[in-house]
Amino acid sequence: MKFSPFKIFFGLTPNNNAVAMALCVIKCSDQPLDISFHPSNPHIVAAGLVDGTVEVHDFEEILEETPPPTTEDYDEDDEIDTIVSSTPVHTRLILSKSSESGMRNAVCRALQFSSDGTVLYTGGSDGDLVGLDASRICTFDTSNHKNNAIKWRCSNATYGSSGLQVIHEFRQKEEESDPSVKLIEEQLQNHFRTLIATGDESGGVRLWDTRLLSQQNDRRSDKSNGSHSMKRPPGCIHSWKVHEDYISGFANSSDGCTLVASSADCSISAYDLRMARHHNHPIDKVVRRSDDQEDELLSIQLMKHGRKVVCGSGEGILSIFSWGTWGDVSDRFPGHPASVDALLPVDEDTLLTGSSDGLIRVVQIHPNKLLGIMGEHEGFPIEKLKFNANRNFVGSSTHDQNIRIWDARILQDNYDHAIDHEMSTEEEQQEQQQQPTPQLKPTNGQLNNSDNEWEDMDHEDSEDGDSDGSDEDSDGANTASRSKNDKRKNRLKTEQEKFFEDL
Repeated sequence: MKFSPFKIFFGLTPNNNAVAMALCVIKCSDQPLDISFHPSNPHIVAAGLVDGTVEVHDFEEILEETPPPTTEDYDEDDEIDTIVSSTPVHTRLILSKSSESGMRNAVCRALQFSSDGTVLYTGGSDGDLVGLDASRICTFDTSNHKNNAIKWRCSNATYGSSGLQVIHEFRQKEEESDPSVKLIEEQLQNHFRTLIATGDESGGVRLWDTRLLSQQNDRRSDKSNGSHSMKRPPGCIHSWKVHEDYISGFANSSDGCTLVASSADCSISAYDLRMARHHNHPIDKVVRRSDDQEDELLSIQLMKHGRKVVCGSGEGILSIFSWGTWGDVSDRFPGHPASVDALLPVDEDTLLTGSSDGLIRVVQIHPNKLLGIMGEHEGFPIEKLKFNANRNFVGSSTHDQNIRIWDARILQDNYDHAIDHEMSTEEEQQEQQQQPTPQLKPTNGQLNNSDNEWEDMDHEDSEDGDSDGSDEDSDGANTASRSKNDKRKNRLKTEQEKFFEDL
């Protein structure tokens, strides 16, 4: 029997606010450091693990099952196995100052599905950039020949001997425009559609042409000194080193011509890729760097149709930059009690934030407002937040072995209609069970009275709708956005409610 996520996994507070619980929990064989959802299959998620392997899970079956049993009834034999494949990718021993032996195993720190779903890019602390055949690893195979899934490997893809930290694929937003302008934009974007960007632990940023990378094979370099990595490896078309600490995230403009990177050295940098095509331009014509913000910038996203760049910081402040003004922030949004390690845009005005206090918050940008809490990780810091292919689910990872799947339909505009439909259906079923005997046919007068009652309710609803519409007409698009987020706020649990619930 299929469950209804609206009825089972969203309780109601006294203020009728929804309390989100994870729809399901995917257990990995080790701690996941990064996750990526398949771009077309909404139930496939890949995880890069701390032991250097890449696991792929299919969680469709556990979503279709009834809710998980209580602790008393729990039996590990009844647990559904979601794993589709497990591929050792980053297994090399690397130098370590903290280890007694001076060596430690590499970890898989970053991964990203390509937009067409054919390749899964992975990066590890061994400095390797690897491309996996997604069709192989996303298909269950009992032959245990998943090593053949590695299509190519670029060893020592970072500066020096540092590890690879972030992988970003350039993706343009589909927007309507004039056909002649759109043709020119497509000609400009053709150069960027095959690019991926990587950031490493030492602050290096590199740009790669995936067509050149696909010509590489699965070869591994055993060099351990860092001098060879200062040169661009095969497939790397641009390389910059302007930061002193690791790169924490990337964002690109809608036309793909500008790349913005955030770093733990308390600054961001913007790269003009059109200028970078001309190698004779000095670096100050290609790269712009912000002032020291005196706080680590741990995550980054574009908002407000590309006009604002939002960064999560170590002190829990959202630092907001205006596009093109890279020197200093234009606004700061405090309120998180701990660092903001993950950001995920819901729309152009709303963000999900993952904080090290273990809470997933829903935040509105300009006007800045905390709408509520979507879920919690029981005190574990939230490292990653990702949407699945149809944006109905959000995946999150933390410092345990689990990937939690959250129902994102609570953030959609039609959520109220969906939950009302679920509740009305349940009430009808209960009435049918309580009154199994056939009812007498009502008289004409009763029918007319019933119709009049519904007409009165419709009339009241129409009056409410007219008043709302007049407000939207007067205030414009900003009022419509605020009204949409006000509805979201009513569905979510506030921090005060969460505090007293914990007590």
